[in-house]
Amino acid sequence: MTISVFTCRPIYVKLILFMASMGSLATFGNGLSQTPQRNHDNNTSLSFSSVRSGEHTIHYAKSGDSAKPGILFIHGTPGGWGAFRSYLESTQLQQDFFLVSVDRLGWGKSTLAGKEINGDFSKQSRAIGAVLEQYPTKKWTLVGHSLGASLAPQVALDYSSRVQSMLLLAGSLKPSLGSPRWYNYAASTWVIANLIGKSMKYSNREIMALKKQLKQLDTRIKKSKSTSNVIIMQGQKDRLVSPKNPAYALAEWSPHFASIKLIELENEGHFLPWRQSSLVIQSIYALSRLRDSNK
Repeated sequence: MTISVFTCRPIYVKLILFMASMGSLATFGNGLSQTPQRNHDNNTSLSFSSVRSGEHTIHYAKSGDSAKPGILFIHGTPGGWGAFRSYLESTQLQQDFFLVSVDRLGWGKSTLAGKEINGDFSKQSRAIGAVLEQYPTKKWTLVGHSLGASLAPQVALDYSSRVQSMLLLAGSLKPSLGSPRWYNYAASTWVIANLIGKSMKYSNREIMALKKQLKQLDTRIKKSKSTSNVIIMQGQKDRLVSPKNPAYALAEWSPHFASIKLIELENEGHFLPWRQSSLVIQSIYALSRLRDSNK
């Protein structure tokens, strides 16, 4: 009989390790939306806008050809529009697409009171929809990572006449696989929540709500028929999102979307937008060709 050394450690040791790991993730997450060497606002290929969504304001960066089809990037948690900065600065993509990356409500420069950051997909989707509505004739591909990939199908259903395809990167899709882990429960306690900082506290709230949001979305998908084409990309060594999610989506969602393709990467982890950028771009173009062939 094998006994895990970790399970024998006192709970306070587990919490110390948890806080250390959360701190590392926070540092990484903040790094995704910040680039110390360069000032985003001084980059002439990018411009910035914001639009009201009810009582809130959603901020976004944009680049590329406004006459071309749209690609809208949705970051995970924590994060910001800058998670996809390299894509917005890609001269290749700028020639062929209109590129938008949002700060989801509560992140970056998008407004949402801290007490309102509760993982509500509907509220996040409405805000992204407000961005889509600024370009009423444009058709879109959604590219979401992590929680952004979990949210993207909600946007696709809410704005079905605007969204033609989705690229879902390392997203929780099956409700039961979106359950909080022990450290999420720990981070919800008053003591730990006040030790890990606002960014990780708000991120944890979104994760705590994820299973419920996925269950509601899954039920809705199974009652719908979307014309969107979908590519799901997942690393098999992902420790944050279960690699079992794509198989569930293929089995359960296929009747409800125009097509679903899986790209499963044997030696890859969670951070696909940065480690697999060439494959992400190839997938964007693959979805564009599918869209054109369906015209």
